Amino acid sequence: MTTSASYLNRLRVLLGDPLEDDHPFSFATAVKADLDGDSLDLQAKALVDTGFIRQIIPAHWNSGGELVDLEAVLEMARLLAGRNPSLMPRLMYSIGAITVLDLAGTEAQRKILSDWLLAGHSVALAVNEPGIRSDLINNQTKAERQGDWYVINGRKWLVGQAEKARALMVMAKTGAGGPAAFSLFLIDRQPQWESTLPHPRAELSGMRGIDVADVDIDVACVNVANRVGGEGEGIELVFRAESVIKLLSIGAMLGPCESALRLTYGEISKQANGGHPHQHFLLAGAYADYRIMDSVAKAAARFASFRPQHFPVAAAVAKQIAQEFSSRIFTSLMAALGARSVLAEEPVSAILQKLRRDGEVAQYMDINPQVNLGMLANQLPSLSKRRAKLEPGLADALFAQLQAELSPSSPCPAMVLAKVPMLNRAGEPLTDLLPGLAERFAKAASAQDRAAVDALQEAEARFASLEQGMAELLALRQGERPEAVNAGAQFARLYAVSCCTLSALAEGGDDLLPFMLQRLLAGDRYAFGGEDRFYQAAWHGLAEAMGASEDVYGDERRQAAV
Repeated sequence: MTTSASYLNRLRVLLGDPLEDDHPFSFATAVKADLDGDSLDLQAKALVDTGFIRQIIPAHWNSGGELVDLEAVLEMARLLAGRNPSLMPRLMYSIGAITVLDLAGTEAQRKILSDWLLAGHSVALAVNEPGIRSDLINNQTKAERQGDWYVINGRKWLVGQAEKARALMVMAKTGAGGPAAFSLFLIDRQPQWESTLPHPRAELSGMRGIDVADVDIDVACVNVANRVGGEGEGIELVFRAESVIKLLSIGAMLGPCESALRLTYGEISKQANGGHPHQHFLLAGAYADYRIMDSVAKAAARFASFRPQHFPVAAAVAKQIAQEFSSRIFTSLMAALGARSVLAEEPVSAILQKLRRDGEVAQYMDINPQVNLGMLANQLPSLSKRRAKLEPGLADALFAQLQAELSPSSPCPAMVLAKVPMLNRAGEPLTDLLPGLAERFAKAASAQDRAAVDALQEAEARFASLEQGMAELLALRQGERPEAVNAGAQFARLYAVSCCTLSALAEGGDDLLPFMLQRLLAGDRYAFGGEDRFYQAAWHGLAEAMGASEDVYGDERRQAAV
C-alpha cells in the first residue's frame, strides 16, 4: 500500500459516519455550520492532526511532504467535499502556491512554504482583480523595483484564505505591457499585515463561511529573493498551475454528487416496490453521469504523471465535464425526489440543497467555466494541425499504452510538474484514437456490444465534422465568439467518449459503457434511444455501488440526520 493510499484510509476513518448527528464531520454538522457561517476550525484541526498537510506538500522537496501524484489530491478533495464541500478550500487552498513553487520556486522558497504549512499556516494565491473577469493581461497591481526590493500596490479579488493566510502569492505588473509584463511574488504578511488588509468576507450562495475576500495591497515590500520565477513569467506560471488547481474544483463537484446519489438512492429504494420506474431511470442516468465525471477526472489526474505534456487539455476537459454533468446530476436527483426536494425542513432535501449550492460555487473556484471553454477552444485549431495521422501499428500501440496508463492496477509514477506546459504542444492522444476506435473496441471487448460500437461510430463522425470546422476557429478571437465556446464543449464530450471507452477496457469491461456513451452524445438528460437494459444496468450498478454503505445510509439513520 502506498503512503497516500494508507493516509486515505485513515482519512475515511476520521470522517466517520455522515449520519451520526453529533459527529464533527456529519451531514447534520455541515448543514448547521452552513447556516451559522462556521469557519470549521474544529474540523480543520482534526484533519491537520492526522498529517493532512503533509499529503499536499511534494515529497521530492524533502521538506516533510508526502505528495507523489495528483490522484491523491483529487481523492482527498472528493472525500472532504463529499462530507462538507467547505472543508476542501479550508484545507487545500494552498495547493495553488505549492504548485507554482513546484514549477519555479527555489529550494529556499519551498522550505519556507513547507515550514509555514506544517506550522498550521496557509498561503493564498492572489491573481484576479475586480472587473477584469479572468483577463489577466489587464491586471493593474504593480510591483516597482527599488534596488533589491519590490514595492507592490493594488487590489486582488476573491482571494481564498484572505483573512487567515500567512502569506500571499501575488501576481503584479513589472513590465510595460503584454503577457510578459507580469511576475509573481511571495509576500510574508506577518511583518506587514497592515499592507495586505482583507475586505469583509464575500457572501457566497454556497460554501457559506469560507474565507474568501478582496485584499488591498498597499506598499507591500518584497525582497527580490521572494520573486517566484523570472521577471515576466507570472502569467505563464499561473496558467500552468491552473491545470492542477482545476482538480480541486473537480473534486469539490465529485464529492457532493456522490453523497447526493447515495442519499437519494436510499430514499427511493425504501419506497413501496423500490420506487417508480421513472425514478429509477432518473437515478440511473445520474449515476451514469457521475461515472462519466469520475472517469474523465481520474484520467486527468493520471495524465499529470504519465503524460504531463497532455495534462492541460485533460484538466480543461475534466473541468468542463464536471461542471456540465454535476449540474445534470442534481437536476435528475431533485426530479426523482419530486416536491420533497424543495422542502427545507425535509432532512434529506436540506442536505441535498446544501450540496447542490456548494457544488455550484465549486464550478467557479479556479476559473470561470466559460473562460475554461474559451481556453480549450483556442487550442483546438493547433491540436487539429498536429493531429497525428497514426499508422495502424502505432495506433494499436497507443491504444494498448493508454489502457495500461488508465488502469487502476497501474501505479502512477511520481509526477513531474516541471514538464506540464502552459498549453498542449504535443497533440492529444485520446482524440487521436477516435478515428478507428469503434473497430478497435469491437475487437478488444470481451463481450461485444453493438450499441457501444454504434455510439463510437457516431462519435467518430461527429469528430470528423468538428475537425473540418476547426480551421475556421483560427480567425476567431480568444474564444470569445459563441462558435468557439460551442466547439470546446463538443470537443470535451468527444474526448470523454474516448476516455470512458479506454477506461472501461482498462478495467476489463463495463456493462454501463453503452449508457454512458449515449448520455455523452445525447442533447439532454431525457434523451434515450437504447433498450431497457441500458438504464437497468445503470440502476443495478448504482445499487451495487451503494451496497457497501447500505447500513450507513439505512432508513433510521437517514431520518435521524439533520
